[in-house]
Amino acid sequence: MYDIYPSNICLMCEVSRIWLWLARYKLNIPYNMDISATLNCQNIIKKRIRDNKSVYNFGLGANPIKQPDFFINKIQQYADRKEYTSSEGIPELNDTLLDIYSEHNFANKILVGNGLKELIFIVQSAFEGKIFHITPSWISYKEQVVLLHKLDSLIEIKTTIENGYRIDLNILEQKLRDHKHEDKLIIFNNPNNPTGLIYTNEEIENISKLLKKYNCIVLADEIYMNLVHDERVTSISEHIPELTIIGSSISKDLGCGGYRLGWLIFPKEQLPLFNKCNSYCSSMYSCASVPIQYATHEMLKNKTLFNKHCTSSITVYKHISNEICNILQHSDIRFIPPNSSWYIFLDFYNYRHKLRNKGVHTSRDLSKLLIDEIGVISVPGESFNIDGLHLRFSLIDFEVTDIHNVHVEDINLTKMKEGIHKLLTLLESI
Repeated sequence: MYDIYPSNICLMCEVSRIWLWLARYKLNIPYNMDISATLNCQNIIKKRIRDNKSVYNFGLGANPIKQPDFFINKIQQYADRKEYTSSEGIPELNDTLLDIYSEHNFANKILVGNGLKELIFIVQSAFEGKIFHITPSWISYKEQVVLLHKLDSLIEIKTTIENGYRIDLNILEQKLRDHKHEDKLIIFNNPNNPTGLIYTNEEIENISKLLKKYNCIVLADEIYMNLVHDERVTSISEHIPELTIIGSSISKDLGCGGYRLGWLIFPKEQLPLFNKCNSYCSSMYSCASVPIQYATHEMLKNKTLFNKHCTSSITVYKHISNEICNILQHSDIRFIPPNSSWYIFLDFYNYRHKLRNKGVHTSRDLSKLLIDEIGVISVPGESFNIDGLHLRFSLIDFEVTDIHNVHVEDINLTKMKEGIHKLLTLLESI
């Protein structure tokens, strides 16, 4: 067992050992912390299938569209590459990512990890100061803060459906002003999970002005950037490149979450934070899968194929979102039509009195009701750090054989539509 002290806890060789140490020294982190709500959806689905019960899968946000054969073939081609490399990635992938992100003249250093989740954990671990989350926020942001015993450093900025889940600039400035003498980092997830919203270019510019005014570092989670349904989205790095660390991966646009490869792009102005994160990476996982790195380098370098794949995926998800929204608009469920990827965030506030009579007081109660009554699997809003009767639905229960030669009208959405209709019928019956 390592002789570990609080001052260098993050230099342990594995995340699991951090967990064990924290539990051992009783830092108020329970052994029985729940499994991630999104991943737990898979367990629920498997159990219901084993029990021959109906399943309408709106749970885990996994892109079902098949990755390009080119990508698969490249993984096979590089399967013999088994050497260690570094957390900065193989030179070929590093150069490809620098080429992609140097368009705005800011990319300087890169970290490559086993998915973006791991890298976000490392940033939140390495950063010393106040960490700002905009809620509702992706589940793992806060889970990681809890694991790191940094709740005292967390500042949550709430948004509501009344303003489209967009951050209020007055509230943002007040929060930043309250901590103007402290180091600050904000996670800015645009396009957003769980809401599916995108910030307009004007909104991003206004947000960036405030962040620059208060010298707040930005961890820009742009994992859905290539899945925007309509207009081009501006990266916040275009406005404050010196303050922005960009994160992304192959999990969403290429649908390869199981390949586990993500990256962070640092500007030269954030070299001290990069060096600290790099040190943590080298101690925690050594390097990401080398065959996957080589294949990803080839995939991203093939810009024509990559862009074609993303464009075709957008066409599919935009069509699906429109079809589901057309059904939902005949109910009293409140929602913002999504502008990216496959998520829609539903607010059941208008059914609160009916639901209360069924013993439903929280989003977890509501999620369980839908599972038990009609087999609809979703993720409770509480998991995204928002109060009230909210559920996130992932519109991913479909199959497409050839993404490049499919007519969206031919995609079989029967299962998803049936699940939504059952939801509306249940709401009307209670």
